[in-house]
Amino acid sequence: MKNIIAFFLLISIASCAGKKTIEGDQYYDKGEYSLALESYDKFLTVYPRNIKTLYNRARTQEKLGHIELAIKDLKTLLELEPDHLQARITLGEMEFNLGDYNQALYEFDQAVNSHKQSSVAYAYRAKANQKLGKLKKADSDYGVAIRLDSKNGMAYLYRGTLYLYQKKNTSACNDFKQARDLGVLEAESAIKKYCKG
Repeated sequence: MKNIIAFFLLISIASCAGKKTIEGDQYYDKGEYSLALESYDKFLTVYPRNIKTLYNRARTQEKLGHIELAIKDLKTLLELEPDHLQARITLGEMEFNLGDYNQALYEFDQAVNSHKQSSVAYAYRAKANQKLGKLKKADSDYGVAIRLDSKNGMAYLYRGTLYLYQKKNTSACNDFKQARDLGVLEAESAIKKYCKG
C-alpha cells in the first residue's frame, strides 16, 4: 500500500512540475520573461538536471539581461550533455557579445567538433575567427557553412563582411545579395551602403 501511495505521489509531483515547464514556455512565448523564469525555477527545484528547462531558463535569463546567470545555466547543461548544439552555440554567442572572442571560439570549436554537419556551427566559428583576425580560417569556415547549407543567409552576410574587409567588393556584394535573397534583413543596408546598383 505504501508503494502505491508513493507511486501516485511521485506521479502527482511530476505532473505538477511538468505543468510548470509548459507554463514557462507559454510565458516565454508571450514575452512575459519574469513569469517564465519563475515557472522554470519551480520546475528545476524538482528536476534540476532537466536539459530542456535549463536551456529555456538560460534563454529567459538572457532576455532579462541576467547574462552571467544564463551562462551559468548553459555551463551546467553542458556538464550534463556536452554535445548539446544549441547550448554550445548560445554560450558561444553570449561570450562573443561580451567581447570574449577566444572563449567564444572555444565554444564554437566544440560545436563543430561534435556536429561536423552543422552549417550554423561553422558560420559562428568563422565569425569568431574573423573577429580574432584569423581571416583564412574564417573564409574556410564560411565556405564549409555554405556548402553544408546553401540557404544559410547569415553565413553569406558574414562572409560578405569579410570580403569587404579584404577589399573584395564584388564578392562582398554578391554575398550580401545572396543573404538578402535568403531573407536576411541586415543585408539590404549593406547593399545600399557598399554596392552599386
